[in-house]
Amino acid sequence: MKSISFSKGIEKDININIYMNYYEEFLSKYVSKYGSLLIIDSSLKKYFNYNNNNIVFIKGGPEAKYFDRYVELCKLITNGDYSNIIVVGGGSLIDMVGFTYNTLDFPKANLIAVPTTLSSMIYLPVSGEFNLDMNYTKNYLKVSGYPDLVYVDPYFCKFLDKTAMKKQFIFGYLVGLLFDKKFAELSLRYSKNFIKLDLEEYLYIAIKNVLSLYSNDLGFPGTRLSKFIIEPDFKMNNFFVESECLSFIFLSYLSCKLGYLSGNNFEHLVSDIKSSLGFSNLPFKSLKAKKFSIPINEILLTDDGFINYYINYTELEELLPEFKVFVRSA
Repeated sequence: MKSISFSKGIEKDININIYMNYYEEFLSKYVSKYGSLLIIDSSLKKYFNYNNNNIVFIKGGPEAKYFDRYVELCKLITNGDYSNIIVVGGGSLIDMVGFTYNTLDFPKANLIAVPTTLSSMIYLPVSGEFNLDMNYTKNYLKVSGYPDLVYVDPYFCKFLDKTAMKKQFIFGYLVGLLFDKKFAELSLRYSKNFIKLDLEEYLYIAIKNVLSLYSNDLGFPGTRLSKFIIEPDFKMNNFFVESECLSFIFLSYLSCKLGYLSGNNFEHLVSDIKSSLGFSNLPFKSLKAKKFSIPINEILLTDDGFINYYINYTELEELLPEFKVFVRSA
């Protein structure tokens, strides 16, 4: 087991445990524990032999963040006598459960997150906020909050569609560009073939790098910006992966335009992403600048790392049409 303790000026540390094939033993502690509610992605139902009253299976993916799902979960929690909430699923389901936990008034003990997709294991739910989609807008609602414990079991990746999992290595690649170019190259290789991958060690390195962003009040690169440049397509599979990647490419484009990132390094980055995801899958038609008055705190790439940068709407409005022309030609 690998353990990381994460603190960002809050009263208690968040324990993050990474342990291969321990999920059954871990969850068994709460299956019959009074006051505990387990919320599990319905796509995993066939891997669990649970029929307890304190276990509910909810569909994951973009639909999990719809407002009506939030209302349904609120009713479930208030009608029960729950204080421990354990969520087992991908990023969208964790977001919805975290939002519910931190907005609903009930006796609270612990919020425990067990991410089950590669992207949600790297993109850990410890940024300090949980979001819901509403009015056809991604992350329209936001609440501050943290889980008390995060348990990462790489074994869940065995249940993922292999094509989808390969795409999710792009998050490791993006993190590597900020902190460790060799890790970025490794992620790119794994996006093509991950047969001999030590996933526990890989995730440990990726998570430590992501936590260094969160500890400095920075988000995952492109996440804050994406809601202002990409209109969500809730019918598109893997929209989260594709939209986050497109937002990152725009940040890289802006970095190059402002002279922080060399043209050669930008072209190399674009080539890598094309070979991993394929540009034709990116939601170019959804690119549209939304007005905002307060500059967005984001990350720009440099040739040897990254810098913190505040993007204003004027820059966005000016560069986005130019960026559209670039990506179409690419």
